[in-house]
Amino acid sequence: MNKTDFKDLIFYEIYPTSFCDSNNDGVGDLKGIEEKLDYVKELGCNAIWINPFYKSPFFDGGYDVEDFFDVDPKFGNLDDFKSLIKTAHEKGIKIILDLVAGHASIKNKEFQRSGESQRNEYWDLFIWNDSVWEWNPDFRLIGGVYPRNAEFLVNFFAHQPAFNYGFNHINRDWQMSYKDKRTYQAREYMLNVMRFWLGLGADGFRVDMADSLVKLDNEKTATIEVWKYMFEIIRKEYPDVYFVSEWSHPARALEAGFDADFVLDHWDNFYHLMVRSNDNSRGASLFNGGQDIQKIVQDMKWRFTEAKNHHANIALISGNHDTSRIADSLDEDRLKMFYVFLLSMPGNPFIYYGDELMMRTMPLDSKDGGYQRTGVRIPMIWSDKNENHGFSTTKNEFYLPFYDKNKISVESSLKDKKSLYYFIKELINLRKKLPDLTSPDFDIQESHRVIMISRGDHTKVILNCSYIDHCFNGKVLMSSKEINDNKLSPYSCAIINVEE
Repeated sequence: MNKTDFKDLIFYEIYPTSFCDSNNDGVGDLKGIEEKLDYVKELGCNAIWINPFYKSPFFDGGYDVEDFFDVDPKFGNLDDFKSLIKTAHEKGIKIILDLVAGHASIKNKEFQRSGESQRNEYWDLFIWNDSVWEWNPDFRLIGGVYPRNAEFLVNFFAHQPAFNYGFNHINRDWQMSYKDKRTYQAREYMLNVMRFWLGLGADGFRVDMADSLVKLDNEKTATIEVWKYMFEIIRKEYPDVYFVSEWSHPARALEAGFDADFVLDHWDNFYHLMVRSNDNSRGASLFNGGQDIQKIVQDMKWRFTEAKNHHANIALISGNHDTSRIADSLDEDRLKMFYVFLLSMPGNPFIYYGDELMMRTMPLDSKDGGYQRTGVRIPMIWSDKNENHGFSTTKNEFYLPFYDKNKISVESSLKDKKSLYYFIKELINLRKKLPDLTSPDFDIQESHRVIMISRGDHTKVILNCSYIDHCFNGKVLMSSKEINDNKLSPYSCAIINVEE
């Protein structure tokens, strides 16, 4: 895949435990994903991001990796992964994997070796201080668990020890500079993880917590330098590899060398303010009648301009495994409005499994370290025929329950030509046919709560976020609501052709 083709990728994110259970043990697996590739392709997506399926104790949904070089048995095995890759590629679908670059699991064998009392080859792979008695308010340090007279530094949860990429600023004797050659062991370890999965056919990675590598690095200059080092090596070996960052700061992520940077659901960015915020948090979203539209436009311009200047992409999401379902925030009319926006902007759209079915978040107790995120990881609804909804035929308990408020299945969506599924499919088809919609060229203007986005030479996206009709000139290509007399009704949008 040539790097210039990255702009043509439309991703479908799959949380493997919840997508499809092929062996009827109640847990989704790699074979289940392979069985449903035609569904993903028919929707129009030509790439898939799969959340972690590596061997793990699942204290954090698989983001606590015990073995970076193997498949957890509940998902299958390496042969299943190879088969999935082969079938996906035959169908023209790229596969990217989660790369957990900042930490491992306390069950990881290299970490456990690093916790031994005597120096060994893994002594410097993770960050340890030099005494179990030290108190340090700057970090989460855990000691008294392993023979080593030291405490290990936590990257996120207490069971996720940080790889030692070093420190940008030193304030303790035990801290190593990120330029110290001992810290290069972490870089080489992660490069070997990349090589392993790319060698088996993976097309790239979404990098978890991509900005978390070097410590005491507030401006992330050292972390950027580390990523540049690793990218220079891996891209020579695999020139067509694709990397998207969980960073949500394109000026830094794209400077580091990523091909795309996510716009995450952060409370102060345009995505959250457009569609996620509500009366119970920080005021209603733009699509629900609230928010400072100029702040939204300013953030939008900054992100997409950074991407264009770096010849890279912005990755917009419908949602993901960490974010409440978008159908919690928007009704069907406004969901259509959102998808017009999502699929008409530059970069790489990411659709979270089930969002095309208007799945909603289920209130659930925490499982596998999901906490409030658990309810967005519930099983895919394939059919209406039985209590397991086509996800599994097991008679035993399965991974997570179904939510009785989720009424729409794949089966019913495919029968209803007016469903959100078909609306998204039509939008994807338009995006593929219309070069303007994948062009990096854009201009964003706002007037009286109407956002007008020029795309390429002849296409414009109009978002009417006001309470009055908006009149326009041009041929309607797609719209979120029916349009009469070139009047865009309140809280609707359209893609129009403005060629004279």
